[in-house]
Order: sequence, then structure tokens, then C-alpha cells
Amino acid sequence: MQTLMVTKRLFLRNLENDDSIDIYDYRNNVNCYRFQKWDDTSLEYIKKFVKEFSNCHFLSLEENQHYAICLKDNKIIGDVSIFYNASDNCFTIGYTISYKYQRNGYAYELLSELIKQLIKHYPSIEIVALVLKENSISISLLKKLGFIEECYASKINSYIYVINRR
Repeated sequence: MQTLMVTKRLFLRNLENDDSIDIYDYRNNVNCYRFQKWDDTSLEYIKKFVKEFSNCHFLSLEENQHYAICLKDNKIIGDVSIFYNASDNCFTIGYTISYKYQRNGYAYELLSELIKQLIKHYPSIEIVALVLKENSISISLLKKLGFIEECYASKINSYIYVINRR
């Protein structure tokens, strides 16, 4: 196991086969999936997903990167995704914290450090997040992290938030 990024209470690492059951659990819980757009949450699909993205290169320009958010004891509590779009020169970040660990400041802690790292390594690449209009908790989190609302995209039923670097 390689640690990719560390915060006070958390660390980021590549996905591992043993993560599949936990990911399946929270991706099939209403408190997690109601604001997500996952096409398939079956255990079979999640095992394939974990296998496919278990060797992502952190802070690279890979189009799709997915990582495990873990407590210091290596217990996975969620996952984070980074999507690089070369034509728009942007990273889109996505995140899920397990229903068992929500409302503890973990998303803020992890994303604060991730955003710092992305800006440090790619100062000219924009950082965006998409959020469903009903997800007021995530909207508040993004604002606290320094994102500003750019627009509402009805085609994808989401607000587009951009990190404010001013």
C-alpha cells in the first residue's frame, strides 16, 4: 500500500480489492447514492471498477483517477475521483463519504489538501465540481472550500462550481 496524500486524520491511497465490499455498502445506501449518478452499484461492477482503477497515478493527467479515502488504520471511508479534461483544461473532482462517516469534516479535510496539491502541481488548470441542486450540504462544502457557482447546467441537472483563485 502506497500513501499518496496525508491529512491530519486521513490518507489517500489507490483502491484495493478489499475495498469492494465497503464501496458496495455505501454506494447502495440512500444517504450516499441520492446525490450521485452512478450507473451501476452491483458488487460485480464495483469489483471491476476497483480492479480497473487500482493503479492510477496520483496527480497525473490521466482522464479518470479514483482513490480510496482512509482513516489512519487503513479503513476506507469513501472515495475521491479526479477527471482531467484536456480540451477544457480542467480537473473535475468528485467525492463520496460513507454514510457511516458523514458530518465529521472528513470531506472538507481531504478536499482542502487535494485542491492545494492540484493547484501546486497544475496552477493553470481549472478545478471544478458538479453538484445536484438538491445537495445543499455539498454546495455549502464547496463554498467553504472556495468554489464559486459558475452556472446551472440543465442538461446534466447540476450546478457547476469552480475554485476561486482570486
